[in-house]
Amino acid sequence: MAAIMEIKYQIHWQIHDANQTDDLDPLVFQLLTFIQQLGSLRKAAEHANVSYRHAWGLLNKWQDTFGPLVILEKGRGAQLSKIGEKILHTHHQLHAKFSPELDNIATEVKRELTALNSDQLTPSLNIFASHGLAVSALRQLINQHHDFKLDLHFHGSLESLQALQSKQCDIAGFHIPIGPLATLLRPQYLDILHPKTHELVYVVRRNQGLMFRPEHETEIQNIHALTNPELKFINRQSGSGTRLLFDQIIKAEHISAHDITGYDDVEYTHLAVAALVASGMADISFGIASMADKFNLSFLPLVWEHYCLAIPKDICQDEAVQDIKLLLQSDRFKEALVDTTGYDTSDSGQTMSFDTIFRS
Repeated sequence: MAAIMEIKYQIHWQIHDANQTDDLDPLVFQLLTFIQQLGSLRKAAEHANVSYRHAWGLLNKWQDTFGPLVILEKGRGAQLSKIGEKILHTHHQLHAKFSPELDNIATEVKRELTALNSDQLTPSLNIFASHGLAVSALRQLINQHHDFKLDLHFHGSLESLQALQSKQCDIAGFHIPIGPLATLLRPQYLDILHPKTHELVYVVRRNQGLMFRPEHETEIQNIHALTNPELKFINRQSGSGTRLLFDQIIKAEHISAHDITGYDDVEYTHLAVAALVASGMADISFGIASMADKFNLSFLPLVWEHYCLAIPKDICQDEAVQDIKLLLQSDRFKEALVDTTGYDTSDSGQTMSFDTIFRS
């Protein structure tokens, strides 16, 4: 039997001049990230598992190309220069914008190669789900420890459920708010899902709210700050669960979309909107707490939500589905998210009633 492959496309920087082409070592971005977070080159080198001398030499090499990346001050540690900030923010933006789509392409290529491999017998589950850390952690655990593989495609919640309805996927991941807002959204979900034909398996409880740079904390005290014309908003795409949720929140608060600067400007993942806010290309967005934490943004929590897998009952007893439930219940899954802000794994892997998930 041919070996199971995993395909991963990476974003890679190359620097060209008249005489040569140099590959930018990914370690540079790790060091810049840790310096931004820790304020120390020595601590950044420790977290990146390299020597201080190697870290300093690598940054010096690329400072000859770009200009100063880091400012070192005796007794005051290290901080990124404007150039260092720009390079790091650009890298985050590229990763946020293209990585989910590259993951989707990798999934399709793997599927096609597997189909061409006549002795490939390992079963695969096809899941459409909203882009997020929890589902990515689940896929990694499955691929590391089990004899089946998970083909994961990133799409919005409603798009994923529609794909389940049309049999384009085996399982769909979706999220829905906890509390009164669920009443407004559940008709769209229950047009597709039914307790007689689908089982709901809990992934995580997660927190969504407003993300913004710390310098805007005095201006952003509640959701009505969105109507400040000087604050540029970046939205999620139509069909995503987050966009559906956001639209219901502003409707409940009697805020018109026309009064939000940038409402029609969209990105396709939590990662992408957070990266744009961190880079200064937008001032505020709506997304999950973990992404605000990742980009050192301030976060104003607004709503907790359920994140579930919708599974057709005719495959619920399949060994692969049972393994997914066990993995979601496992310490390994919970440990993968233990340091992730705004995630609660208390009910992960449990089968939930429709009443529990969709009630107000």
